[in-house]
Amino acid sequence: MAASAASAASAARRGGFDPAVTLPWAVPLILAAPFVGWPLLVLGGMRGRRAAATVGTLAVTLMLAATVVIAWARFHQAAPYRVAYQWINIPVAVSGDERFTGFGIDLSFRIDHATLAGLAAVTVVLLACLSWHRVAGRGEQGPVRYHANALLLALGAAGVLVSGDLAELLAFWLLAGVGTYLLLGHRWGTEAAGRRSMAALALPFLGDVALLCGVGVIYSRFGALTIDSITPVLHGSIGVGLKSLTAAAVLVFGAVAVRAAVWPFTSWQTATVDAPPASVALVAGVWPVLAGAVLLRALPLLAAAGPQASLISGYTLGVAAVVGPLLGLLGVDLRRSLLLASSGAVALTLLGMVYPASTTVAFSGLLAVALARAGVLLAAGSAVATLRTVDLRALGGGWERMPWTSAAMLISAAVLSLGGVAAAMLRPQGVAWIAFAAGLLLVCLTVLRAYLAFAHGPLRRRRAFEPARVREVAGAVRWAALVVAAGGVAAVALGFVPAWVDFLRVGGRAVPGMVAEVLWLAPPLAGAVLAAAVLLPRRDLALAAGATLGERLGALWEASGGLYDRFLARPGRQIVHGVEDVGVSAAEAEVGRALARTGGLAGLVERGLPLVPTVLAVAVVLALVFGLLSEGLRR
Repeated sequence: MAASAASAASAARRGGFDPAVTLPWAVPLILAAPFVGWPLLVLGGMRGRRAAATVGTLAVTLMLAATVVIAWARFHQAAPYRVAYQWINIPVAVSGDERFTGFGIDLSFRIDHATLAGLAAVTVVLLACLSWHRVAGRGEQGPVRYHANALLLALGAAGVLVSGDLAELLAFWLLAGVGTYLLLGHRWGTEAAGRRSMAALALPFLGDVALLCGVGVIYSRFGALTIDSITPVLHGSIGVGLKSLTAAAVLVFGAVAVRAAVWPFTSWQTATVDAPPASVALVAGVWPVLAGAVLLRALPLLAAAGPQASLISGYTLGVAAVVGPLLGLLGVDLRRSLLLASSGAVALTLLGMVYPASTTVAFSGLLAVALARAGVLLAAGSAVATLRTVDLRALGGGWERMPWTSAAMLISAAVLSLGGVAAAMLRPQGVAWIAFAAGLLLVCLTVLRAYLAFAHGPLRRRRAFEPARVREVAGAVRWAALVVAAGGVAAVALGFVPAWVDFLRVGGRAVPGMVAEVLWLAPPLAGAVLAAAVLLPRRDLALAAGATLGERLGALWEASGGLYDRFLARPGRQIVHGVEDVGVSAAEAEVGRALARTGGLAGLVERGLPLVPTVLAVAVVLALVFGLLSEGLRR
């Protein structure tokens, strides 16, 4: 009776929610909603576009509702919520180290405040992209297939975020990869679409294999897959040295870098910009959150590994933060420029997460960048569909004819420019501050270049295109981009609030002095001033220069590809062809003839020699040989 009263009082203090009752059904609902929605779409016989969109939106809405309920129940609980259900438990040995005598995989859930924030960001991106596609993508082929693939990605993303077991996390990671490939290859039937699908499959698969190898190295050294059980024994396990830890850390970081699509791994997203705009925005918004969540769990491994792991991760992200947005200035494709610029913002936030002093605020900045990335790509999709071009030189008139879309692009561009400022509050030393300063400037310059070309330039008449007929997109379409942009504003603002930093509790400290904040606002402001000074008075000249540089870079890339094909690939193929068609066949023929001769000799010996005396003679000879070669006789 007293326990019941205490439980009721606790529930009353939490607004009517009792965690003991709420969490057991709310946590599985996060995975059950897309898991049930997917077979309803695939096997339920749905053929209508509206019905498929309704089922997909309802499933994601249930995920968001379950996330809100769990956040309410765990708001005052700093410790993660953990629950595990045994799935696989196989004995593989009867002796040896007890850690390796059995192999087991648990269906484990681990939910902390950072996980809840990631789930909220992912579900908001999913809802915005599904709402945008419901109206603006009504002409796309395969509506049921699209929503089924989106739910597959939602299931994999939710599983990656809540998994407490590395094998389970890997399975959901691969499931999300399959959903991503199907979304980016949604348009099919042409050679160009086939090439895009290959790009969306080949490079990310290398990252997935790296994560698989990293998990394998971890299990081979610690005999455990549960995240909470591995962290305490990183330093105290016998036979586990810095080489093993460094190899595992580099492999996991490689998977994070590839799936986050930071340079030089941006091609699997930039090569698929012709996919449905909602698919591009969904993939670009979800995967940075998943990569950041995996990096959060790998931070103890990076800290325990040798200095090479930290150097590799730091230099890779620092270079990516500069080179990605710099390449976005070369060329005039709106979508490609935005993807490359936002990849620099993602690299900056990941770089901030690597440093223990700013892990929490950098993770909040990563959530803001992910939301803003989806928002700016949805706004760009609306602009491209309405103006019927991706060329920045032909865009313009955004504020006069499409003010809401222009506002969404401006807000998202501002969030992308400021997302790395929170990560830079660690007061980086050495060459890190150069990467932060240059990256913040270039990201702001590149995204504002695209925004100014669309919103403030003149919209000229083209063949079969009349500017006077351009109208703002439908309400659901523009609000989808505005909602995710507003979510990015909220996330980047919360990164500067000490209470939010304390709430996430994933490392780091509260906001340092105001002086550090003001100083790190200087690079984005400098980028904004430079973009306005170059684009507003000399728009055509600046865009023409970017187009020329992009064409020359493309020609140089093609020439390099030709040289590679002439001096490396073609001779290599000739060598392989000669070995396979000439050398292997000749060797096989010689081996066959030798075996035939050996077989004939054996038959002759068998017919001419008695069996028992021959065996005895061979045994005597072998005994004499081994006796003469033995160590005792030599001494």
